[in-house]
Amino acid sequence: MDREDSPARYDVRVVRGVRIPTEEPGRGLAADLFLPAGAGPVPALVTLSPYRKDALGGAGAWDTVHAFAARGYAGVLVDLRGTGSSDGDLRPPFDPAEGDDGVAAVEWAAAQPWCTGAVGMWGLSYSAALALRTASRRPPHLKAVIPVMGLADPERDFVHPDGVRGCLAPLGIWSLGTVLDLLLPPLQDPADPAEQRRWRHRAAHADPYLVDLRRHGPGHEVWRSRVLDLAEVRVPVLCVSGWRDIFCGGAVHAYEQLGGPKKLLVGPWTHTMPHEAPVSPVDFHGLAMRWWDRWLSGSPNGVEREPPVTVYVQGDEPGWRHFASWPPPAKVDRYAGAELSPPNRDAPTGSTAVAAVRVDPTVGALSGMWGIPTGGYGFPLDQHGDDLASLAVTGRPLEQPLLVLGRPVVTVGVSGGPRRLVVRLADVDPRGRSTMITGGLLARSPAPGDPPAAVELEPTCYRVPAGHRLRVTVADGAFPRLWPVAAGAELGLDRVALALPVSSAAEGQPASVPPPGEAGGGLWVRNQPRWEIRHDPINQEVAVVMGGSATCADPGRAHRIELDSQLCAAVRRDAPELATVRGASTTTVHMGTGERVVVRIDLHSTESATTVTGSVTVDGDTVAERRWHT
Repeated sequence: MDREDSPARYDVRVVRGVRIPTEEPGRGLAADLFLPAGAGPVPALVTLSPYRKDALGGAGAWDTVHAFAARGYAGVLVDLRGTGSSDGDLRPPFDPAEGDDGVAAVEWAAAQPWCTGAVGMWGLSYSAALALRTASRRPPHLKAVIPVMGLADPERDFVHPDGVRGCLAPLGIWSLGTVLDLLLPPLQDPADPAEQRRWRHRAAHADPYLVDLRRHGPGHEVWRSRVLDLAEVRVPVLCVSGWRDIFCGGAVHAYEQLGGPKKLLVGPWTHTMPHEAPVSPVDFHGLAMRWWDRWLSGSPNGVEREPPVTVYVQGDEPGWRHFASWPPPAKVDRYAGAELSPPNRDAPTGSTAVAAVRVDPTVGALSGMWGIPTGGYGFPLDQHGDDLASLAVTGRPLEQPLLVLGRPVVTVGVSGGPRRLVVRLADVDPRGRSTMITGGLLARSPAPGDPPAAVELEPTCYRVPAGHRLRVTVADGAFPRLWPVAAGAELGLDRVALALPVSSAAEGQPASVPPPGEAGGGLWVRNQPRWEIRHDPINQEVAVVMGGSATCADPGRAHRIELDSQLCAAVRRDAPELATVRGASTTTVHMGTGERVVVRIDLHSTESATTVTGSVTVDGDTVAERRWHT
């Protein structure tokens, strides 16, 4: 992952409001171009997004698109059909037909006089999935892809994690944000009649993504049709992910499925761009440039001969290492429950269980924002409180350091209890502090008398120091990642075994991954996140609060956008059926023309229904109102 210096060489000329034709007559996609001034024909980099290039989505992508253009790669930032300034109706989320938009954008860019005909795609999160979906369609001029924090299976990786209904992420954070994208009036050419017509139609008639999420519950057949066909991807792919990102398991799984030239970079990050991470940030722009230079410009920089896997070792003695494959060669250490140590709960008299505990629906908040998209925060906390409310099996102090590298597997036999399991592997230090290493879910646990079930945990790279202990915890809950189930059930286990992929310190080689250069002067003026865990001992309630406030310029630098939002997921130990996610956001746009646009959204989700209301005012006058209950 070392690189030669690749300084910015060009001024960037921005062309806004370009229309890209599609196969549907009269239905075009909206794009903004970032062109290296005076560079002549250059390769193009397409980013396709459902999050509006004229608002927060464009502000988030601006720094990277601009950095690539300054280094000689034209940026093409495109609104997905039915969003922003693009024509047409909004498709269901993760619809396979979204690949049509990607193909149209790639082939259009390749045909422009300012393009050499070589096109790449990159994107963060949903845009990463769109890049991979487009690559699976094999448009002739697409030469390479960089998906950042992407997913491959929308149900498994996001909406219903491993087949269990998701909570705060899909029915809180994502629902609140995508309703804002739907209701916010156009910020680019706001007086243009076509822009106003598109927005007014959608604000009055379109349904946000949450309606589809509610319509299709866990296991619905529609989700299988939305899985990306990664076996069809042939272009070179640089997969970028973070060990603490919501989509880490999906991104690593995607890398494993790819058949063409590929590389994997995994840092200690949550859901954020690698150069903006608060922990061990890297020069993503420089690393990406080497990928583009090799596969779009034909530079013989040898990137394909470098180690294909570069990962960050978490835990003791953290740092970067190169490996020749993923998963790297590792032996499997196997531990039975008795070898780890007796569980922390006694089984009831007459039970065949080794241990039993009453299900606690509040378990999960101390694992950090596991499985929840957060930008730079949400790392695991000391989870010993959650461990006490779970079935925990703790090992003896390690005599030697242990490098866990790959996907641990925990085998459990159930003697009674709920029909889903949440399994965590933790690092317990000599003071008793318990830090989550990784975890996994099993949507349908084995019934009493069934053969034991193997729960594959998410991939990790973590060094446990000598003197620390390993702990396996088994519970039903992962709140607020998952909706809780009914209280009162008793979880009993008659077997716990751990298969741990471990590697010696001699495996791989130390890696030098460059830190970011100087900030490029992006559009964000202020970004103050919020994350809080509240414990109410009287009502035995746990609440996870997140949100914050931010200020940025719009991508055209004509308006100032101020966002204030808060989401609260709450559950009571004795009444999990009353668990809720409540959210509110106020977005104020101070228009360059003097108007003050305010979008207010309120959200209330339970396990079975979501209600969202939204209003739009201009200088205090209401111009749009909507309500959804699904």
